Amino acid sequence: MATPYSRRLSREEVAAFGAELDALRARIVAELGEPDARYIRRIRDTVRYSEFAGRVLLLAGLFPPAWIAGSITLGVSKILENMELGHNVIHGQYDWMNDPEFNSASYEWDNVCAASAWRRTHNHIHHTYTNVVGHDDDIGYGVLRIFPEQPWYPANLPQPVYALAMSLLFEYGVGVHN
Repeated sequence: MATPYSRRLSREEVAAFGAELDALRARIVAELGEPDARYIRRIRDTVRYSEFAGRVLLLAGLFPPAWIAGSITLGVSKILENMELGHNVIHGQYDWMNDPEFNSASYEWDNVCAASAWRRTHNHIHHTYTNVVGHDDDIGYGVLRIFPEQPWYPANLPQPVYALAMSLLFEYGVGVHN
């Protein structure tokens, strides 16, 4: 099926695009420095302290406001760890620091999905075939119909319910979809 994006680039266009990407990468690498290192360390510290605070508040769980505050605080800690700390570190954003704690090849997170599995499914498959139907498993994880190129089935009708369930159980879905 032809789409507006199916035209092949000429060798010259590919070379020009590659040169633009190389220049962009060189500019970004040249700008990396201590503010970036401080940022990721601040995120790591926020994750640690909010996780500790959330667990302490949960210990006082017989008092409902403490249980609610503990659940929210621990939830925020997990979101920060998975989406800001782990996601970025595993992508290799902080390998330039040469800090073993932020090394993409050895970083492990507190997630149902092991970092090694996520590296394969997210870094290597999703980012190689981003939004390519039939190749990128992140497109609805085989459950949701996202693009018109995906065949429609009657099972897609309750898709809003599936989407809600997937959002609530996302960590577990990612953990088993490999």
